[in-house]
This record gives sequence, C-alpha cells and structure tokens, in this order.
Amino acid sequence: MKFTYFSLGAGAAVLALAASLSVPASAESDLHASAVKACTTANASQPANFVAATDDGRGGSLVWLTDADANLWLCNANAEGHVLAYTKMIGDLLEGAGANLVNIEPATNEGEAAIPKKDPIDVAESACQAYLSDGPGKVLGAGPDGLDGDWVPGYYFFIEAANGLILCDATADAQVWAFAEIGDPLANPVG
Repeated sequence: MKFTYFSLGAGAAVLALAASLSVPASAESDLHASAVKACTTANASQPANFVAATDDGRGGSLVWLTDADANLWLCNANAEGHVLAYTKMIGDLLEGAGANLVNIEPATNEGEAAIPKKDPIDVAESACQAYLSDGPGKVLGAGPDGLDGDWVPGYYFFIEAANGLILCDATADAQVWAFAEIGDPLANPVG
C-alpha cells in the first residue's frame, strides 16, 4: 500500500477505478467466489465493488472492496461465505508514529520515500504488535495482503492476543491500516 496519512481519499479513488477494471469475469471461476459474494453483499453502502482477494492462510479469503462513496474496505470471510471481519480503511491507525515505534531507519537519499532497511514483513508485524493495547501477541498466520500495484507492500497478520484473535493489516513503512477482532461470523451488514 502506498497510502500516506493524508492521501487516503486519493488512494481510494484510484482503487475505485481499479475495482471497475478488475472485477472477475465469472464469480464461479474465482477461488474466492463465496467470500467475495458475502463481503460484497454485506456492505450497506452499495454498490460495493471488488478490488482484490487473496488467501488468508486459514481456509478463507481477505477481500478488498470499495463502496458507493469510494471508501476502501477489508473483509475476511471463510469458504462458506461467513464474514468474520469487515473494516473500513480510515487512515493510518498509528497516525504516522509507526516508524518511531518499531525503530526503522528511513531511506537516506533526499526525495526518496521512507522505505525501511529491515525485512518489510517484520516491520509490518512490529507495527501491528505496537498497536495491540495488551502487549505483543502470538502471530498465527501472515502473508501479503493481496492489494497489489503501486503500493508500499502490505501484509496481513492473524494475532492471538489477550482479548482474542485479531486481524491486522500493516505496511512495510510501519502504518497500520486495519485492526479487527475475529470472532463469530458477523450477523449484521456493515456500511
């Protein structure tokens, strides 16, 4: 993800365009079809448009969507189409403090983006761990978040924390974009 704290609206507009160009031709042929359908229909701000989907490493999918207002959403649904987490991207939850919290070194060339000199997935995990209020948790699964393109790499983490299972999405530059509790399937639409 290439989001900066102040340009979420611009990023969402680009994603809305990408969504209109990347909708799968046939939901039946998509490995994530039931998750995409569940996540798309769960959003109360219709139309919800598909952006991307990736395997969540737990038998389900992470699905990226935009809503009618071009907001970006991250949804986690299982293969049976049960939505386990649904969260709207509202900006960097660490409000730009992630680099200081995880002690990454910014790039040294003037004009170059602040790209960490540590392994990107380790930086993203450290940012998620820093966001936990009850101290570090145990990572049960992790991987690229599936939002490709011109973005700073993003990664998802399922973390066993003191108060339950958490889904966190963070970037290689220590920004936390999603943080949601995973529990029983959600009964109510979101939006």
